[in-house]
Amino acid sequence: MNQFVPRALLAASVAAATLVAAGPSQAAEPKERSVVAGHRGSPGLAPEETPASYRQALAERAEVLEGDVQLTSDGEMVLVHDDTLVRTTDAETVFPDRAPWRVGQFTLAEIKRLDAGSWFHPRFAGERVPTVRELLEINRGKAGLTLELKSPANSPGVGAKLAAELNRAGLTDGRTLKSGAWRVKVHSRDEAALREFHAGAPKVQLAVLTGGAMLDDAALDRLSGWTVGVFSHPRVTSAADVERAHRRGLKVFSDPVDSPAEITMALRQGYDWTITNFPATALRVRAGKEPFPRANGVVVDHVFPNPSGDDLQPETGEHVTLRNTTGKPIDVSGHYLRDQATNLLRIGEGQVIPPGSLLRVYVGPGTDRPGAYYNNLTTGFLNNTGGDTVTYFSAGHTVLDTHSYIVP
Repeated sequence: MNQFVPRALLAASVAAATLVAAGPSQAAEPKERSVVAGHRGSPGLAPEETPASYRQALAERAEVLEGDVQLTSDGEMVLVHDDTLVRTTDAETVFPDRAPWRVGQFTLAEIKRLDAGSWFHPRFAGERVPTVRELLEINRGKAGLTLELKSPANSPGVGAKLAAELNRAGLTDGRTLKSGAWRVKVHSRDEAALREFHAGAPKVQLAVLTGGAMLDDAALDRLSGWTVGVFSHPRVTSAADVERAHRRGLKVFSDPVDSPAEITMALRQGYDWTITNFPATALRVRAGKEPFPRANGVVVDHVFPNPSGDDLQPETGEHVTLRNTTGKPIDVSGHYLRDQATNLLRIGEGQVIPPGSLLRVYVGPGTDRPGAYYNNLTTGFLNNTGGDTVTYFSAGHTVLDTHSYIVP
C-alpha cells in the first residue's frame, strides 16, 4: 500500500478532537493546566535517562521527570528503559562476551564503565547511566518524579527497594506540588510490583501502565479503586474517552506526544498530564506561544513510511519530505531528522532547498541529486502501522520543526 501521510491528516484529527470535546456549536479551549512531564528527561535533545537528559529537562522547566527503574546484579537501582544495554550504551564493545547484555547481568561498577551518550551525539561522550539516588540529587525537589518499575520480573524486589530509597529521601508523603504534579508517582505494567512498592510507601500515588487506546469501563472501574490514573494516546482516544476516566476519579496521562498538533490534541481532549520528549515545546504550546522560536522556514511537509514495493527499494523507498516555506534558498547541510525511537536521518553537505521547494530525505539507497538525499541505510524504521513523530534539527542541535503523522 502506498502511504503518503501529510500534515493535513493530523490537522484534521486535531479539529475532530476539538469538536468531540466541545460539541458542534463551539470549539473547546485547551485544558488550563495539563502537567508537562519530560519522558526519560529531555531525550529529544540529550541521550535518554542520562544526567544530561534530566538536567536538560529541568533547564526547559519540565514539571515532572520520568524514568525507568531496574536493578543491577548487585541490587543497585539504575535508570535504563530497555531490558538490555545495547541500544543506549557501548556495552557490546566494552563487554563483548556478555551477550545479551541484560541490565541485571552487570554490577553497578560495570555499568558505570559504559558510555551512555556517544550513541546519541559525540558531544555527549562519557555520559553515564545514573542511579535513582543520583537522579534525586540532580532534581533536588525542582520537579515531580514519575518512576516506572521496569520489567520487575528481571529485577525481583525492585518495588521494595524503590520505596526504601524514596523513604530515605523523604519523598513518600504523597504531597502535590504547585505545578499540580505529585512529588512522586510510581507506575508499572506489573500490578504485583506496584503492590510491593505500596507496602513500603503507602502514601505515594500509583498508576498501572496501559497506554494506547482508553480502557473499557470495567477496567476503569477496577483501577479507580487503587490507582490515580491511566495512560492513553490522543491519536486513539477522544474527549469522550477522557471523560469516562474522569468520571471515575482517574487522571489521564498521555503516552509521549511531541508535535504541536499532538500536544494540542492532548490538551483539547482534556489530558491531565502531557508526557513528551520535548518539554520546552509542550510548555510553549500550552502557553499559546510559538513552538519553535528559532525555526528557519523549513518544515517537515509529509512522510512516506510505506511506499509501494519494498520500504528500502532504491531511489523511491521510505522517506521524509522537507519544504522550504520561504522565498529564499535555505542551506540545510548537516541538518538531521529523528523519529521518536531516536532513529537518525542525516542531510549531507551542500544540500540547499530552493525557495518554495522540496527536499526528500530517504532512509535507503539511491543517488543524491537536487531535491533528494539518500542515507543508504539497510533497515527501514519509519512506522507504517500506526504513526510516529519526526523532528527536524539544525546542525547546531536546535529543534526547527516537529511533525506527527497517523497512518490510516
